[in-house]
Amino acid sequence: MTPLIAINIAIWLLMLLLIAFTKWDYGVIAIGIMMLLVLTGCLDANTALSKFADTNVIMMATMMIVAKGFGKTRLVGNIASLLFKVSGTFENCLRLFMIIAFALGFVLSGAIGRIAIVYPIILAICEKSGKSPSKAMFPIGIMMLCDQTGFPMGGPAITYAKYNGFLESAGYTYGDSFSIFEPFIARVPICIIMLVYFMTIGIKIAPDTPPVPLKSLELKARGTESQLDHKREVLAYSIFILVCVGLITADFIGIPQWMCTTCGAVLMYLTGVLTFKEGVNAIPFSLVWLFIGALAMGTALLQTGTGHLIGSLIAGALGEHPSSFVLYMAFWLVTMFLTQFMNNGATANMLIPIAILTCNTIGCSAKGVIMAVQNASLTSWFLPSATAVIPILMEGGGYNIKSLLKQGWPPALIKTVCSVAWLAFMFPAWA
Repeated sequence: MTPLIAINIAIWLLMLLLIAFTKWDYGVIAIGIMMLLVLTGCLDANTALSKFADTNVIMMATMMIVAKGFGKTRLVGNIASLLFKVSGTFENCLRLFMIIAFALGFVLSGAIGRIAIVYPIILAICEKSGKSPSKAMFPIGIMMLCDQTGFPMGGPAITYAKYNGFLESAGYTYGDSFSIFEPFIARVPICIIMLVYFMTIGIKIAPDTPPVPLKSLELKARGTESQLDHKREVLAYSIFILVCVGLITADFIGIPQWMCTTCGAVLMYLTGVLTFKEGVNAIPFSLVWLFIGALAMGTALLQTGTGHLIGSLIAGALGEHPSSFVLYMAFWLVTMFLTQFMNNGATANMLIPIAILTCNTIGCSAKGVIMAVQNASLTSWFLPSATAVIPILMEGGGYNIKSLLKQGWPPALIKTVCSVAWLAFMFPAWA
């Protein structure tokens, strides 16, 4: 272990302790940790600054502005009323909404865009029923993190090619390769299990009252009134629809998703749907800063070699002929742990080559372990640093770290066991 890795680990642990055991603002802690990483040489200054312009950060901030504008329209209340009319009760309304959101995942794979699209509707449902958003945000939001089926449409259509590229670049010699539907087959049964879980148990264990007071929300029964005149109401609908279409078709038209949300946020202001103050207040700055700091920590773990060291130690401890279940479980747990602190994609991209080299060494198929790493990287909901979705849910549901852990461990346990067992059955390491 190099001195830089030791320093990085010490700063990493300090961040966890400060977030878990102090009442300091999360954003201040994260930015302070980022400064410490730069001062100790674990991260260079330019890389740290680049995190403020990360696409996930931009999407998180700008989509919240778009959602705020859409939330002022009459349609949000109408949708909530319709869902209640069809379902009858608050919990059934949430279940119906989950099914709709699940279906949306087949055409819009990115969870951040989908969360922001449904965010104002979740609030409207809670307002109409007199329930706290803490009862709905986590179950619906995490269900949408879990329902990324990898259906081969748009971006996910080339997932198999990306995996095959990993195999080729790592000098994989076992001989097999991925087909276009195999990533979908690896995920979809578990996505359905998670949908059922959140429709039943997930709703039940969500807190009735927010652990952190929701200062920005004044819950009231929302009717069909609009806060906009007719002209601006139409403009708000048009902007929101255009943003949603842009998010869905981004992979086809070649426009980045962050461009769609940013243009939507600017238009909400220029058309008068939102005032400048309303737009600024819609951004959860503390949680945005927290995510920026978490991105910096994740990059430091990569650059110093800390993450690679952890993965290599696990790979070396597996032995010469581990069973498929043991092999997949080991990489799953390491990935799930690291992805709470690092970007999902970065975690998977770091560990997949290690997994392939391990399989090359022991002479087994790498297909199952690659999909174990990829799917485990999506089990990212224990800490606000896990993904940009979590700060959005914390802002809307009033959750703290303790609440995330309490609600998060049951679905993580179920997903882990079911996924590893399914992958070991469908894609065994040993023929």
